[in-house]
Amino acid sequence: MNNNSSHLSRRDFVRETGLAGIALVIGVYLPACRGDSARIVNAASPGSGEMGVDLMSWISVDQSGKVTIFTHRSEMGQGTYQAIPQIIAEELEVSLDQVNIRFAAANPQKFGPQPSEGSFSVRGWRKQLLQAGASAREMLIAAAAGQWHVPASECHAENGEVIHRPSGKRLAYGALVEAASKLAPPQDVPLKDRKDYRLIGQSLPRRDIPLKTNGSAQFGLDKKLPGMLYAVVERNPRFRGKVKSFDDSATLAVPGVKRVLQVQRPVFNRLYEGVAVVADTLWAAM
Repeated sequence: MNNNSSHLSRRDFVRETGLAGIALVIGVYLPACRGDSARIVNAASPGSGEMGVDLMSWISVDQSGKVTIFTHRSEMGQGTYQAIPQIIAEELEVSLDQVNIRFAAANPQKFGPQPSEGSFSVRGWRKQLLQAGASAREMLIAAAAGQWHVPASECHAENGEVIHRPSGKRLAYGALVEAASKLAPPQDVPLKDRKDYRLIGQSLPRRDIPLKTNGSAQFGLDKKLPGMLYAVVERNPRFRGKVKSFDDSATLAVPGVKRVLQVQRPVFNRLYEGVAVVADTLWAAM
């Protein structure tokens, strides 16, 4: 993702996901970060640019039927890479095998708080994510019903297709995105009963396990930039402890070490002090 962009536009999303042509692209707009209700937004709709289209979790369905979901929360081993798409896919009526998962850029001004703590990724955003998936599903159902000239109430979605119950006719999502992309997303779509869940609550293979075992997963430590330095911090062992003094003479003699300095970080309304070693390699800093 391009961290320098002022907002993630629909064009940016299409470029970042490798989509081509027409796609249904919606997401959750975040006035919720300011205490208001979240809204489901069609990124192609008039006025979405004025809002910055700063959507928590984008959902895109392209004409090949590929579903791409951007997850806005960091993955620290607790499973948000799997959980957020799993929640959306439940109401969107697709399997995780049909989903391409991507991380959103680190930008809390756009996406709200992005660290993973206190189970908030699921506990705090579950309903909004379910609503996003449900809205996208209903837009695809409405598109199919319009094409068949039947009531939408006679249609349902299942496994990436819309099915007309009386006739048994089927249309894959990919064939419906052009018509669906012209619709306004419905708000507050009734959600499934928990007893009808097919994905949530199931023990499914985590999509990131192969990436982490074959070495293809990219972590922050893998990022390399020209002239980049590394810092390692030794924190005070006491929560409110201060740094009284430190002797950096031996540390500065280590090859690659550039500087040793006292640092602070806020923890609630307190400052947590420590000493940082800055070096041109991680191992020298450690």
